Amino acid sequence: MTAPARARARDGAAPLRRYRVGAVTITPLVQFHYRVHPLRFFPDLETFDGDGWYWRPPYCEDGFLVIDMGGFLVRTPDRTVLVDVGVGNGKSRPNPLFTGRDDEWFAALQRAGATPDEVDTVVFTHLHVDHVGFATRFDGSAWVPAFRNARHLTTAAELAHWTGAAAAGDVARLGDYVGDSVLPLRDAGLLDLVEPDLRIYEEIRLLPAAGHTPGNVCVEVNSDGRRAVFAGDMVHHALQLAFPERSTDFCVDHARASAARQELLRDIADRDVLLFPAHFPDSAPGRVVTDPAGGYRYEIVEGEPL
Repeated sequence: MTAPARARARDGAAPLRRYRVGAVTITPLVQFHYRVHPLRFFPDLETFDGDGWYWRPPYCEDGFLVIDMGGFLVRTPDRTVLVDVGVGNGKSRPNPLFTGRDDEWFAALQRAGATPDEVDTVVFTHLHVDHVGFATRFDGSAWVPAFRNARHLTTAAELAHWTGAAAAGDVARLGDYVGDSVLPLRDAGLLDLVEPDLRIYEEIRLLPAAGHTPGNVCVEVNSDGRRAVFAGDMVHHALQLAFPERSTDFCVDHARASAARQELLRDIADRDVLLFPAHFPDSAPGRVVTDPAGGYRYEIVEGEPL
């Protein structure tokens, strides 16, 4: 039996960090720090070198993978966008570390300079439980949209999968998060099913990346000759940089996820491109560089404290 996962709340006093991509600013908003046994994500990890760089802090702690949870605030000169929105608060989940949370994520959003009503777009890289949670809040009688002025974007293939029979087992295991975090958006007329290569705004577009889930996308920012890519769970942990062919046990289609990840990494490696993985330590971005020993490494970028 593997050791249980662990979680700890984000220190509300810890400084937020902002990153500039041309005229666009990006602020990671960590909800909480999550630690999970490696075999939960990579059941055949015994085939890997236990001394690899990806086993060391900050990517691992005490033998646990660092898998931090949250989302990202993206501000263009004209728009206020969220890319993924964490686990959420006050929701009933089978995972005891996800259920009934009470984290100061909305306070972090406001510290970053935005209110829920200012958000005009929420982009879901995919519809897993830890990417949609703060999209709704409980108003005393029902779950209602938390960002009432925002369009919420996902793909038709993604919604069809998570509301269909093929995902029934996963939903039962993870909790009815689609029912409390996604369908209320559709019922309110705020959920848009979009093409996986949609250009959302001048500086922001989607990149098709099916595999982790059937309608999974990445989000690309281009501004003033600078570029960033939000990878969602395409790169769940640093180990997948060292071994880019490896998918996690949470991928719906391991082969397609592997192919999509390798294509992304070939495109951005050794270039001035910021990668924002959804779950890296403190959601810190970095640059991907080729490792002469094989695979890639990660150069964390510190950003500017707010």
